This record gives sequence, C-alpha cells and structure tokens, in this order.
Amino acid sequence: MKPLSILLLTLLVFPLPAWSTDLLLFVIQRSKNANEVQYYLRADAHCTLASATPVHAMWNLLETNPAKTKPLSVFDQLAYGIAQQTVTEPWVAFSLKALETKRMKARATPTGPPGTCTPLVLTDIQGQEAFLERVYVQTPCGVSCASRTP
Repeated sequence: MKPLSILLLTLLVFPLPAWSTDLLLFVIQRSKNANEVQYYLRADAHCTLASATPVHAMWNLLETNPAKTKPLSVFDQLAYGIAQQTVTEPWVAFSLKALETKRMKARATPTGPPGTCTPLVLTDIQGQEAFLERVYVQTPCGVSCASRTP
C-alpha cells in the first residue's frame, strides 16, 4: 500500500506533461450572426505549450446554444484556419489563412494558484505591438445568408 500512496502523491504534485488545457486566446465576431470563432492555446499545467501546433480554432454556436461548439469545416478553414505555427518556447508564432502576412504570437503565463495559466496574444496594429482579444468582421449579407449558420 505504501508504494501506491507514493505514486498517487507524485502524480498529484507533478502533473503529467500530457495533461493540458485549452486557454481562450481571442475571438472573431461577425456581423452575419452571433456565432463566433474562438481561438485557443493548448498549454500544460506548467503553462508550457503542450504540442508543436498549440493554437486551434472552434465555432461557438451562440445562435443556438452558447455551450455548443463545433470544429471548423473545410470551407471555414480557408478563412479562419491556422496557416502556420512555429513554436519557440515560451512563444508560438502563427497566422490565419485569410491573413497569412499578419503574424501573431501567443504564450501562457503562470498566474494565481499552481496550474493556473493566463493566455496572451500579441500582433502588430499600425506599427505598434498590441494585445489581441477580439476581432469584429463586418460582412455584406443579403437575404441569401440570413438563414445560414455558422
């Protein structure tokens, strides 16, 4: 029984690197409907990037249920997908497929109790490095797209 207790204590104190969490980086909101694309950074309990491609995107389907998400479709990947990611700890540099020349960089920073991380994403806006939280896209939309989601 003693070796089992030591093993359990070790697992509680030193989380496995495979344990990770997704931290919300930023969102893209659109005029078309309330749904938004959410970008996440995957980090472990030590706020270290958890993979070679830690940034990913999901739809948050606010029109139907705020708790409902779904992956980007192949078509959605053309506009909202991640074009490339380069990890240089503690940062990941990336861009979106629709804006491949607009580079961003993100990281997770330890905050609060152990295992708590805060994400940070930076990009250049008019020659100044800026924190990115939200992007709003005004899209022309007629009757033909009023009923389409996402």
